[in-house]
Amino acid sequence: MKTEQQLEIDGKMISVTNLDKILWTEPKITKADLIQYYIIAAPYALKHWNQRPLTVTRYPNGIAAKGFYQKNCPKYAPDWIETYEELTENRRINYILCNDLAVLLWLANQAVIEIHPTSYQIDQPDQPSYAIIDLDPTAPLGFSEAVEIALKIRVVLQELGLRGYPKTSGATGIHIYIPLTAGCTFKQIVRLVEFIGEILVRFYPDKVTGERLVKNRYGVYVDHLQNLPGKTIVGVYSLRPLPGAPVSTPVLWEELKYIKPLDFNLLTLPERLQAKGDLFSQVLTNRQSIKHLLPML
Repeated sequence: MKTEQQLEIDGKMISVTNLDKILWTEPKITKADLIQYYIIAAPYALKHWNQRPLTVTRYPNGIAAKGFYQKNCPKYAPDWIETYEELTENRRINYILCNDLAVLLWLANQAVIEIHPTSYQIDQPDQPSYAIIDLDPTAPLGFSEAVEIALKIRVVLQELGLRGYPKTSGATGIHIYIPLTAGCTFKQIVRLVEFIGEILVRFYPDKVTGERLVKNRYGVYVDHLQNLPGKTIVGVYSLRPLPGAPVSTPVLWEELKYIKPLDFNLLTLPERLQAKGDLFSQVLTNRQSIKHLLPML
């Protein structure tokens, strides 16, 4: 197998190198496999990442070695990589925008395994597109406990007149997305998710917590702080740097009762995408207003 190739995508030349580099050992998955996965996932993933600044994690020596986060577009990036400049009190960040396959393959060649898009698009940086309920089971609890609480949250959302769309985190957690109409603020959605967590804690105090300090947690943590400006969560269809190469995968509510996170991985997800399509498509189209809930919040 060639360990280096030149790819031309929409007139953009991309040099992919070290294709035989092993990134996962169990099972053995190479950089070539990583690139091939993102080629297959691109038609489904890119529309969810479009025009959203990215934070990525890179593992140039595989997941057994230490990886690192990257926010700034490196200076050696091709000039056709689009970026979004964000100014903070302390620094200037040029985030990469992954709007097409060429950028995605360039990222994959950088051994980018995990992709974290923002909850906003760059044309409305102060208005998130969705609220995210991040369910994080406290060890020794795991995925089955997160499922139990996710199904209870579905009932709460129905009572609030909202629809949520679940995906696996790729680890033991579950993320539930609530697509929103334009005009919602970060403050409003943080409070919305906090409010939902408070309802769960009230009815299931032994199973659900809103405790921020890890040492004081128990049960399943409903993390509303993931909705703060500057926070990101692993994107739908992103790989995870964990054994088995799991993928953060959208699922049907009914599937939660019998699936396991590792059912969806780099090797199995292409077949699922072909069979089921994009189960997260309504996150882009089924926008909902929370105006009726603001007095309650």
